[in-house]
Amino acid sequence: MIGLRVALPLLSLTGLVLGGGVRAVEPVAEHTPPREPIPLSVGPRAALVLGPWAPPAEDPDRKDWLILDSGEWLRGTLEYIVDEEVYFESDELDDLVIDWDDVAGMQSPRRNTYRFGDVIVTGTAGMQDGVIRIATDEGVREFPRDALLSMIEGELRELNYWSLDLGLGFTTRSGNSDQTDASGWIKVQRETPLTRLRFSYESAYSVVDDDEITNNQRATADFAYYVSRRVFVLAPTIETFRDRIANIDLRATVGAGLGYDLVDRPKWDWDVVLGAGYQRTEFDEVEIGESDGDDDVAVLFHSTLEWDPLPDLDWDTSYQLQAVVTDPDKTNHHLLSVISVEVWGPLDLDVSFAWDRIEKPTRDKTGEQPDSNDFRLTVGLGLEL
Repeated sequence: MIGLRVALPLLSLTGLVLGGGVRAVEPVAEHTPPREPIPLSVGPRAALVLGPWAPPAEDPDRKDWLILDSGEWLRGTLEYIVDEEVYFESDELDDLVIDWDDVAGMQSPRRNTYRFGDVIVTGTAGMQDGVIRIATDEGVREFPRDALLSMIEGELRELNYWSLDLGLGFTTRSGNSDQTDASGWIKVQRETPLTRLRFSYESAYSVVDDDEITNNQRATADFAYYVSRRVFVLAPTIETFRDRIANIDLRATVGAGLGYDLVDRPKWDWDVVLGAGYQRTEFDEVEIGESDGDDDVAVLFHSTLEWDPLPDLDWDTSYQLQAVVTDPDKTNHHLLSVISVEVWGPLDLDVSFAWDRIEKPTRDKTGEQPDSNDFRLTVGLGLEL
């Protein structure tokens, strides 16, 4: 199956931006070697500082400089920093991807946007001896280099809050058996320092010798508000699901919950949500005398794990449980796990596994009961831009 995925990178934003001001500090020349550092006693939040060196003055026409721990200096354009990797366009060596641990210092006279934990600042930047200083509109801010999570070029704009992930897969075969498989998905997210809005849609369809063996669609939407760096309120969370093979014409769930970011690291993200909601289920067919629809209350649990173990390898897994309190037979599970391997440039090889389970599906009008489990394995190509 061949898939197409287009992704727009965004600056991952979670937390509260702090403000403050300081007096002017002495600027440092563009090529001046690092001086002795000032003793630090700051945590992941910014400190307002006054010291013997400062970030370079703003000059969009000047180039950025990186100083590697080997002592080498690179001149060019700092494009962005994410997942502990520096994307740098060198004047002599073209596009480079450098481990953040290999960077000992930098000078950037252009206004870029940096995220340190739950603090987001914009300005020119300098780094030496494990300290990063940003010349913001409010003054010079100082951070430990280990607190840097990401950086994007320029000012923070509305487009930076958004990300898009979409794809389409199709397979057909003929001979001893005729088979057609099609799948598609789209995910849209808007994330600000305090909020996160997500929409997603998934669809799978498969026919073998004119027999429909897969036909399901799932649409979700939720809004999260962060009350602290790790704790967020999810309200509302909405899901609609349809699976004719499982005898579900429509299952709609509306609820709310409380979430927590268990891990928030450059290569690891893991969050969990626990909540409750109302669920309405309408069946495609039922036995004579049975109701064609039910109203229930469900306990909702959701967990998402994103892991980037290698620069060219991503592994994203999500699991959802809707435990129906009023009718445990309707309790359902949904798991989706995707491994993406970079093949060449923007081209990825994607391997995805999906599992859907209903504890006891409702029988159709002939008395036949659908299988509880549905498994899907898809291998395809993805494109990231």
